Amino acid sequence: MREWLSLRDAVDPAADDAEQLLAAWCIVERLARLEARPGSLSALGSPGPEERNPPPPRVARGLQLILEGTYPEVLPEAMQWLEEKQWYVPPALLPALLARAAALAESQPDFADALLRAGGARAAWLCGINPAWEQLSVDFPYSTAWERAVTPAQRASVLLSWRRRDPVAARTALTAMWAGQSPKNQESLVRTLAVGLSAADHPWLRTQLAAPRKGVRREILQLLAQSEEAQAIDDLLTLASFAVAEDGRLREVATDPAAQEVLARYGGLRDRESLAAFLLSTLPPRLLPDLVGKSPPAFWGTLNPAQLKLVASTLLRSGTDEKREDFLRFAVGIDTARLPLEQTVSLAQVLSAGHFEKLVHDWLDQEKNVLAFGGLPRLLLLARTTPWSERISKAFVLQLVSALRDARDLPPQLQKDLLAHWNLAAPLLHPRLFPWLRTQLNTITERADGFGKAATRTLQLVGFRAALRE
Repeated sequence: MREWLSLRDAVDPAADDAEQLLAAWCIVERLARLEARPGSLSALGSPGPEERNPPPPRVARGLQLILEGTYPEVLPEAMQWLEEKQWYVPPALLPALLARAAALAESQPDFADALLRAGGARAAWLCGINPAWEQLSVDFPYSTAWERAVTPAQRASVLLSWRRRDPVAARTALTAMWAGQSPKNQESLVRTLAVGLSAADHPWLRTQLAAPRKGVRREILQLLAQSEEAQAIDDLLTLASFAVAEDGRLREVATDPAAQEVLARYGGLRDRESLAAFLLSTLPPRLLPDLVGKSPPAFWGTLNPAQLKLVASTLLRSGTDEKREDFLRFAVGIDTARLPLEQTVSLAQVLSAGHFEKLVHDWLDQEKNVLAFGGLPRLLLLARTTPWSERISKAFVLQLVSALRDARDLPPQLQKDLLAHWNLAAPLLHPRLFPWLRTQLNTITERADGFGKAATRTLQLVGFRAALRE
C-alpha cells in the first residue's frame, strides 16, 4: 500500500504511519463510491410512458425563455396552452419547472399541480426520487409526514395538502388524533377540512358539535353550511326567520329562546358580533335575499360596508359564478367607499373566464369609457390572470394610449400608476392583436420616458406570445 501511494504521490513522503493509513482509507473509500453497484440505478426505476407529445422546437425554445426568466409573466398562459395541446415540457427544463412548482406548492397548489402535469411522466418520476420535489408527488407519504409533524402549523400544512390528494385518508388521520388535541388546536385543524369538503365529511363533523370550545363549533358550522348540509341549513333558516324584521332588514340581536338555542348549538355569537353578521357570514349567499323577498342586488343595497364585506367573503368561500357575477355588477354601480375592495378584487380573480368576459362586454356595451383610469372595472380587469378577449384588449389599450395623448405633463403619481397598468396588462392582452398593437404603440415606443419602455416591452411580450402560438 505504501508503495502504491508513493508511486502516485498520494501522500506527503514525510507523513507518519497514521497519516498514510488515513490517506489510504480515504482513497479506498472514494474509489468504492465510484464503483458501479449492482441494482443501485435500477432501484430508482424509470419514468413511465409519456401520454403527452413533445412540443415543436419553437415552443420548446419559448418555454426555455419563460422558465429562465425572460418572459416569466407568460408561465400561466403557457401551461394552459400545453394542457390544451397535450405537450410536455422538455426534460432539460424540468429542474426549473419543478423548482417553481415546489415554491408554489402551498400558496398556489392548483397551479403547482398544473406545472407538474406539464412536465409529463418524467416530472412525476423525478418528484419521487428528489427530496426537494417530493411534496409534489402523488405518492408523497402523507401519513409519515403527519406522524412527524410536531406543531399545529405543521400538522395543518400537511393536512391541507393531504386533503387535496386524498380527503378521506386525511380526515381519518385527523379523527384518530382529534381527542388528544387542545381545543385551540382543534379549531385550527378542523378548518383544513374546507379543502375537498363533501357530504362524506358531514357525519363526523356533526358528532363534534359537542366540543366545549365555541370556536370549534363555529368552524364546524361554517363547513356544514358551506357544503349545504341539510340540518345546518334548516337550523340557519330557522334562526334567520327570527332575524328578519317587518321592513325586511336583519335584526342585530336574537331575543327569541328558539333562536338563542340554535345559536348556542353552533357556538353562539363572537364578541361584538351581531345576529345579522352571523347570518351573513354563514348562510349560503342565495338564501337571505330570498328570505327577505328581494333580489340579491336590492338586498345588498340595504347593507352597510361591514356587512357587504361579509357577503363578499361568503361568496368567495362558497358562491357560484352566477352570484359572484351578480355581486360584481352590483359593485360597479355603487360608491366604492362602501365596497370591500380586497374581497371584490378577489371575486374578479376567481370568476370563470366566460362569466368575466360576458360581464366586461356588458359594461362596454353600456359605457364606452368604462375602463378609464380610476374606475372599478379597470381595477377588476387588471386583477385577472388569464388573457382578455380581443374586444376587451382593444378597449383597454385605447384607454392607455388616450391617457398619454390627452396630457403632456402627467403628475408623477399618475405616471407611476399608469406605468403599473401597462406592465400588468401586457401578459393579458390577446396575442392575436399583435399587428394592431404595432400600429397603436409604434409612436409611443419612440418616447424617451418610462412609457416608451413600457410600450416596447408590451410589444415584445405580446409578439412573443403570438409567435409561440403560430
